[in-house]
Formats: sequence, C-alpha cells, structure tokens
Amino acid sequence: MTFSLSGLLRVRSAQERIAAEALSRSTAQRVRAEAAETGAQASLAEIAEEVGDSATLLAMAAARAAGRSMLGDLQTLTALRRGEEEAAKAVHIEARRELKGLERLETAERARRTSAELRAEQTVLDEIAVGRASRDEGSAA
Repeated sequence: MTFSLSGLLRVRSAQERIAAEALSRSTAQRVRAEAAETGAQASLAEIAEEVGDSATLLAMAAARAAGRSMLGDLQTLTALRRGEEEAAKAVHIEARRELKGLERLETAERARRTSAELRAEQTVLDEIAVGRASRDEGSAA
C-alpha cells in the first residue's frame, strides 16, 4: 500500500526545489549587485585629487558626478536585490514547511502500516502457537 498523498508529496518536493533554485539565483544576483556597488565605491575613491588645470578639474567633477550617480543606482539595485532575496527566502521557507509536513505525515503513515503488519503477523504466530498447544495436549491425553 502506498502513501495516499504521494502525488502531493512529489509536487511539494518539486515546489521546494524550485523555490530553493530561485533563492539561490536571487542570492547570486544580490552578491553581484553588492560587488558592483563595492567596485563603484572603490572607483570613486581612486579619482585623483590633484588638479593641474581647469580642464582636469572639470573632468574630475564630471567623473565624480557620474560615479556618484552610478553608485546611487547600484545602491538602489542592491536594495532591490536584497528585497528579492528576502521574498525568495520566505517562499522557500513556506515550501519547505509544507514539504516537511507531508513528509511527517508519510512517516507516521508508514509507522502505522508497519505496526499493523506486525500486529497481524503476531496474531498469526499466536494462532499457530495455540494450535500447536492444542494438538500437543490432545496427543498427550
């Protein structure tokens, strides 16, 4: 006899795997966004502070403005990726909780089935023992 919810268990297992993959992807995207943000911060820090002439000053100002704008965008992207990762984590936790609930039901069902089989086997053994005892008493008389 099979677990009556085995089809649902397979579906929940697949959903949990899909949620785990989505969490993994969103974590990788967050890590990439954080690395890009760190790289932009490092680039901004590397802009030279020595000014030789007004053209260099204008170029540095433009580079810093562009860098700060890019850093702001990357910070927004990083925050977005963190939010996506948290959402994926919540979905994965829920999928895992549902899967574990069904797995516990399956384990309990398996234990009940095993217990019933053992009781039936013990009943047969008891009947055999009673039958032998009756025959032994009958042959001794």
